[in-house]
Amino acid sequence: MSAKERRIRRQRHPDTRPAGLHANPDGEAKRALRPLPEWKWTTFPVFCALSVGLFVGVYAGFIAGLNDESHRTFQLVVFITAALFLGLSFSRLMTRFLVSRNWVRPRAKQ
Repeated sequence: MSAKERRIRRQRHPDTRPAGLHANPDGEAKRALRPLPEWKWTTFPVFCALSVGLFVGVYAGFIAGLNDESHRTFQLVVFITAALFLGLSFSRLMTRFLVSRNWVRPRAKQ
């Protein structure tokens, strides 16, 4: 069916609209919105993404030459903290990988 035929069919039968579209009183079409899902911020993917982003950002700051002599200690502390977060997320990924390959057994629940 061509676009012209669809247009003619819509003019003849205005009640047949695609699913999810509703007409306003002004005649504009609007998509029916679904509510957003409940987001869980305390999950591992969120921690991993934030730690990778923090590490890359701090490292890019060092490369860009933004390390001022007066703030060197603070920058080093932030860099070590970002590296620790990144190491924790990589250790979690590696542990899950080793358990999924049955190379190590998971701990028994206490």
